[in-house]
Amino acid sequence: MMGNRMKTLVNICIRAGGGLLLGVLLLFYGGCGNEQSGDGGSSDSSLINSAYAQNPAEQSDQITTSRQNAITRAVAAVSPAVVGINVTQLRRYRARNPWSQLFPELYRNRWYEQEVQSLGSGFIISADGYIVTNEHVVEDATEILVTMTDARRLKAKLVGSDRDSDIALLKIEGDNFPFIPFGHSDDLLVGEWVIALGNPFGLVELNNQPTVTVGVISAIDRDWGRTGENRLYLDMIQTDAAINHGNSGGPLVNSLGQVIGMNTFIFTGSQYNEG
Repeated sequence: MMGNRMKTLVNICIRAGGGLLLGVLLLFYGGCGNEQSGDGGSSDSSLINSAYAQNPAEQSDQITTSRQNAITRAVAAVSPAVVGINVTQLRRYRARNPWSQLFPELYRNRWYEQEVQSLGSGFIISADGYIVTNEHVVEDATEILVTMTDARRLKAKLVGSDRDSDIALLKIEGDNFPFIPFGHSDDLLVGEWVIALGNPFGLVELNNQPTVTVGVISAIDRDWGRTGENRLYLDMIQTDAAINHGNSGGPLVNSLGQVIGMNTFIFTGSQYNEG
C-alpha cells in the first residue's frame, strides 16, 4: 500500500515537471521558428500576449476565488460576531502574618481585596446583543467590556451564569449585531473539520479580527468530571485546533459556520497549545 502511494506521488511530480519542461521546449523552439517563418510565428505570439494582457485585478479576483473553500467561507461569515472580553475582577486574598501562629490574638491574618484585569472571548448569538462566554471568564466581574471587530468597545452586563457548566450570558445594548447561528452537536462526526475562533492574548484589540485555528474533532462525549474549581465538565468535544490563553469563551464552529461548542480549557503540560 505504501509503495503504491509513493509511486503515485513520484508519478505526479514527474508528470508535472515533464509538462513544465515540455512547455519550455515548445517556447524555445517556437521562438527559433518565428525568426524563420515570419507571419506564422506572429499569430502564436499574439495568442500568448493576449493571455497575459488580462486585467491584473481580474486575475487577482480569480485567484482569490479559486482559493476559497468551506473553511474560509465559514470564517468570513462568523468572524464579525466574535468578540474580545476584557474583565475587571475583584479578587480577595489573605496576607499571612508570620507571628499569627505564635500570637493569634495579636497578629491575625488579614484579607485584602484587589482589582485585577483579565481577558477572554465570546460570541454574539442574537441581533439584539446577547453574548455567550465561559463563566470563569467573567467570574467576580465588577466591569465587563466587549471589543467588537469594528473597533467598538461596549459595556456588557451579566444576565446569568452557571458555574457547573461554565457558561455565562452577557448583554450589550444595541441592535442589528452580527451573530452566529447554532448547529447541532448531536450529529458530530469524529474527524470532522472544526474552526476555533477567539481573542488569545487580547489580539482582537490590536487588529480588530479574531484569531482563527483549524482542526478536527478528535473525540466526542468526553467526561472530565469535576475540577478543582468545582466545575463539572461532561459531554465535552475534544479537538486538536490550537487554543491559547484568552481563547476561553470563543466559538467552535463547523464548516457551515454554525456553533457546535465553546472553547473552554486546554489539557496540556503547559499553559499554551504550542506548535
